[in-house]
This record gives sequence, C-alpha cells and structure tokens, in this order.
Amino acid sequence: MKLRIFCLIICFFFSWVSGLAQEKIYFTQNEIGLLFGKGEEQWDGSSERRVDITIQTFHGAWIGKKQVIGFSAGLDQYDDISLIPLAMGWRGFLGKSGRPQFFGGLDLGASTALLEKKVRTEWQESWYEGGAMVSPSLGVRFPSKQGKSSLSFILAYKRQDLTYFEGTLNGGGIIFPDNIGDIPDGFNSIFRRETIFHSLVFRAGLMF
Repeated sequence: MKLRIFCLIICFFFSWVSGLAQEKIYFTQNEIGLLFGKGEEQWDGSSERRVDITIQTFHGAWIGKKQVIGFSAGLDQYDDISLIPLAMGWRGFLGKSGRPQFFGGLDLGASTALLEKKVRTEWQESWYEGGAMVSPSLGVRFPSKQGKSSLSFILAYKRQDLTYFEGTLNGGGIIFPDNIGDIPDGFNSIFRRETIFHSLVFRAGLMF
C-alpha cells in the first residue's frame, strides 16, 4: 500500500512539473490535503472520527478570463481503503488578474477501487467498488511575483459512495431459486454493504 501511494505521489509531482511548461490556454491545479469525517459505521451504530490523505490533480482549459472547465483525478485514502476519484470539474475566479483571487469549484464524477484486491477463498469472494462522487469547493489563490504560478488553499465538501461485496460461491451452500436472477453467475448469495463518506476537505497546492 505504501508503494502504491509513493508511486502516485511521484506521478503527481511530474504532473506538477509538466504544468510549468503549458501555455496560458491550459490550466493545471495540483494539491494535497486532508479528509476529515467519520469512518464506516459499526454494527452497533457507532463510528470513529477519521483524518485521511487526499491528492488531486486538475487539468482544464480557460473558457473565458474567469472560468475553467476540465477533469480531475487523484487518490483518497479512507482508513485502509484506497479510492481513485475521476471527475469533470469547473473553476470560477473572482478578482483582478495578478492579485489574490477567491475562487469556487465543483467536481462531479465517480471513484474506482482499482487498487483494492479481491479476496477469494474456496467458499467466498469479497471486494470493494467505488461509486458516485460530488465535491463543491471554495478557495483563495496567491499569485507569484512572476505570475506563472499561484499558491492555493481550498476548503471543500466531498461526498463519496463505497460498496463492499461478499459473495458465497457455488458449492459453498444451497442455491436459493428466488435469488438466482439477482446475483452474478457463480454465486449462491451476495452480501452488500453501502457506505457514504461525508468529508470536510482541506487542500493546499499550486496552480499554473
């Protein structure tokens, strides 16, 4: 898991550097931050507070002097579960160019649990699947003296769906006819647990 996170940070860094060479029509925003919220709910309804790491890179194009549209990708680490969010996004700026500016953003998309391995035994198989993601944000950016980059600070809300599946394989029990049309081939039954992570997000980074 640490190796995966390290590789993603390296990719994040090279994406950051490549943004320096892009023309003004292109916009790049690279950030790292923290996710604050509650963990998965336990059987008794309780949940612990969590502080997780988030990394995000946004690439887009200016559609005017104050607005950008593009797409984002990143890594959200919820306890021991790694999700890769992919989204379309918008950024809008308020204030004069070359001076500190307030801005707002909105990212809409979904995540994948590609980094999470399926666990399979003789009788069972379990896995995670990501889901819908939405994240509105507000921030401020401070341009450098050369005007080629800006330091940014963002406060955001992120809603992220996650589903855990645990299935009993054929041969691991009795097949129930009423469930045959509701479960994938090769399974007798499927247990499904849905979790929605609500997070307050703080990120800092650079814009180009």
